[in-house]
Amino acid sequence: MKKLVTALLSGVLAAGSLLSFAACSEGADPTADRQGDKFASPAATLTVRANREQRTISDELFGVFLEDINYAGYALDDDLIANGSFTYRDPVDRWEAVGLNVQVTEGEGALHENNPAFAELEIYTTEATLENAGYSVLPMAITAGETYTFSAFLRAEDYEGTFTAQLLSGGECVAEATFPVAESGGWVKYTAPLTAGVTADEGVTLRLSFSNGGYLSLDSVSLVTSENTGGIKNYLYEAIEALSPAFIRFPGGCVVEGKWLGDAVYDWKNSVGVNGQDELAPFTYTQVDETGASAQVTTYGEPATRKPNTDIWQNSAEIDYEMNYGVGFYEYFLLCENVGASAVPVLNVGISCMIQDGGGSTLPGRYGNGVQDFINEALDLVAFAKGDPDSSDANEAKWAQARVNMGHPEPFEMNYLGIGNEQWDSRYYGQYLEFVNAFKEAEASNPDLYGGVELIVGNGAQFIDCENTKTGAQGLARSQAIQYVMMGLLDNISDFGVQDHHYYMTPEDFYSNTDLYDGYSREEDTRYDVFVGEYSANQTTAINTWYTALSEAAYMTGIERNGDVVCLAAYAPMFGSNDRGVNQWAADMMYYTNTALSLTPNYYVQQLFMNNQGDVVPEAELSAFENTAYYGVVEAPALFQSVTVDNETGDIIVKLVNGGATPFDLNIAVKGASTAGIAHVTTLQCDDTAAVNTLGAEAVSPERYTLGVASTFGYTAEAYSVSVIRISTK
Repeated sequence: MKKLVTALLSGVLAAGSLLSFAACSEGADPTADRQGDKFASPAATLTVRANREQRTISDELFGVFLEDINYAGYALDDDLIANGSFTYRDPVDRWEAVGLNVQVTEGEGALHENNPAFAELEIYTTEATLENAGYSVLPMAITAGETYTFSAFLRAEDYEGTFTAQLLSGGECVAEATFPVAESGGWVKYTAPLTAGVTADEGVTLRLSFSNGGYLSLDSVSLVTSENTGGIKNYLYEAIEALSPAFIRFPGGCVVEGKWLGDAVYDWKNSVGVNGQDELAPFTYTQVDETGASAQVTTYGEPATRKPNTDIWQNSAEIDYEMNYGVGFYEYFLLCENVGASAVPVLNVGISCMIQDGGGSTLPGRYGNGVQDFINEALDLVAFAKGDPDSSDANEAKWAQARVNMGHPEPFEMNYLGIGNEQWDSRYYGQYLEFVNAFKEAEASNPDLYGGVELIVGNGAQFIDCENTKTGAQGLARSQAIQYVMMGLLDNISDFGVQDHHYYMTPEDFYSNTDLYDGYSREEDTRYDVFVGEYSANQTTAINTWYTALSEAAYMTGIERNGDVVCLAAYAPMFGSNDRGVNQWAADMMYYTNTALSLTPNYYVQQLFMNNQGDVVPEAELSAFENTAYYGVVEAPALFQSVTVDNETGDIIVKLVNGGATPFDLNIAVKGASTAGIAHVTTLQCDDTAAVNTLGAEAVSPERYTLGVASTFGYTAEAYSVSVIRISTK
C-alpha cells in the first residue's frame, strides 16, 4: 500500500518533490502515441497550480467492501466441497449415497467441540459410494494438471479395508487415491493430492467408495484447490489484487448484525476456531496418507475446528447459506496483507439488524453479559490482529499468540474498526458510546496497541441520514455526537469516531451530489472524518450499466477532492453470482461463475481511481463553462474533475469524467511545475450508456496510451468517458 509522504513546508511541496520540476523539459515528447495540441477555443481551461497544496488526502481513500452476500464466501473459498461437515439444515444436502445409509449425529463422539455434527455410515455393499458435486450455486470445477488436496476425518468403529477418493468428470475417474483403514476408536485424518487429468466446469464430483461393509464415522470432508492464494481462489483473488485497494472492509454489512436472537451473527472467534473456553487451543490428531504412512499433527484454527453460523442472507428454502468459515477472519487478514491493503473489520455492537429484525433486538452476548461481551470481542480482535505475544498485558499476549500459532508472527495492518452497521437509534448510540469509553480506557493503559485504532460509528442506510449542507440535513451520528458533547460525554465531535455513510442511490442522485463533502467543516472543534462504507448507483433495472459507472466516477471526483474529510470509501457489494436469480443483491462490482469473472464497467471505474490515487490536492480551477447535461430530471455539468499529486513519483494526476453526449475540448495548464513532456492516459469510453459487460464480451474496458504534453496542452474528453491523465514531471 502506498504510504502518504508528508514532506510539506509552509503549504508548498518540498524541494525534493514539486519544486524540482523546474529543471524538466517544457517541450512535448514527440515520441508519444498522441500529441496534446493546445486548443485555440477550448470549452474550458483547467488550471493546476501544482506548488499550491490545498489538502492532504487519506492514503487509504479508495478500497473495497467484501461481504458474504450472494454466496460470495463460497466463491472465495478454496475448498470445493459443500456441506463437508454435515451442518446444513438438511444435514445430508449435497451428498448422494449409494449402497449405504447416512445418519448425521451431534454431540458425543464429535470430532471437535466446535463441530458437533458428524455422519455415521452403515455400509452394506462393496459398491457403496458417497458423492459430492460442490455448491448448488457454484458447482465443482477442475483444471487439467492442477492438484487438489483431498482430506477427510474417519473413525472406523467396525470397519477394516480401504476407502478411495476419486475425482470424476462426466462419471469418469480423472484422479484417485486409496487409503488403508484399520479399526480405530479415534478420528484419523486421511489426506492425499489428486491431480486432475482433464479440465471441466460441469459434471464434476468427488466420490468416496469403500471396499467392505461395516460402520464408519465421517466428518470435515475437504477438496482444496492449489489455485489459491491465502485460502482465496486465484481467479477471484487476482481481480481483487488488480484493483490495488488501499483497504478491505469485511465481513459485512448486515452479516455482522444477525437476525433475531438466533445464531446468524458473524462471530470472528468462531471463524478462527476459538473454543468454548475462549481459547484457540491446539488440535492434535493422527494423519494418514495414501501410502499408509501416519504422523501426529497439531494445528491451530483449521477449518475443521470452526463453528459455523447461519448467514443472515439465508432467504431461500432451496439453497442453504451458512457461514462455514472456510474463509474466516484469519483469511480476510491474509487477503488484506497479500494485496497490500489495510484491514477494516466490522463487529457487532450487541444489537441485531434493525432493518431485518423490526428495529433490532438487544443480543445477550457470548456469556450473557450483553454489550460488555461484544466490547470484549472487539478488544480481543485488536489484540489478535496487532498484538505482541511477548506483551506484559496478558490478554494482548494471549490473542497475539493465537495469531502466531495460526502461522502469522507479525501483526496485521489495521487502523480502523467498525462497530455496528446501518444502526442509528438512541439504543445503538448508547451502546456504541460504551465501546468508545472502553477503547479510551484501553488506550490509556496500552497506548501502543489501542492508540492506533479508530472506531467507526454507524448511520442509517440512506443518503438523508448523512449531513448535507445543501439540504440542511444534520446527519444521524453527527447529531448524536453533538448531543454527547453538550452533555459533557465527549470533548468534541471527532471523539465519536469516523462516521459511516451508506447510500445506494440512482445515477441521477450521484451526478447531482458530487459536491456533498465540499461544505463539511475543517475546523478542529466541529470537523469529523467520514467513511463512505457502502455506495453504488442502482437503477430500476438493477444491473450494472455504463450509465451507473459514469455517475459513480463523477461522484468519486468529489470524494477525492475532499479526501481530507473522507478517509475511506468503498463501492458495495463486491461479488455476485453470474446466475443473477440466486443473488440477494442485484447490482455488484463483479459476477462469478465456478471458473471465471465478469468485470463490470463499475469495476473498471474503481480500478482507475484506486490505481491512480495521489497524496495531495493542489489548487486547481476549472474556468466557467455552460456545458450541462440532463440525467433524468437532473441538470448537472457534463464535466467533472479532480486533481491530485503523487508525492513519490511527482506525477500530477488529472481525472476527468464527461457524463454528456458531446465531446469536451479542454486545455490543461500546469503552473508551479514543469512537465516532462509526456503523460500516461487511461480511458474508459462507450457511446451506449446502457452497455453492460458480460463474460467474454466487454463493452467497456480500459484503453491506454501516451500523450505528448507541454505546460499547457489540449485534451478531448470524449462523450461518456472517464479519463486519467498522469502528467510526468520527472
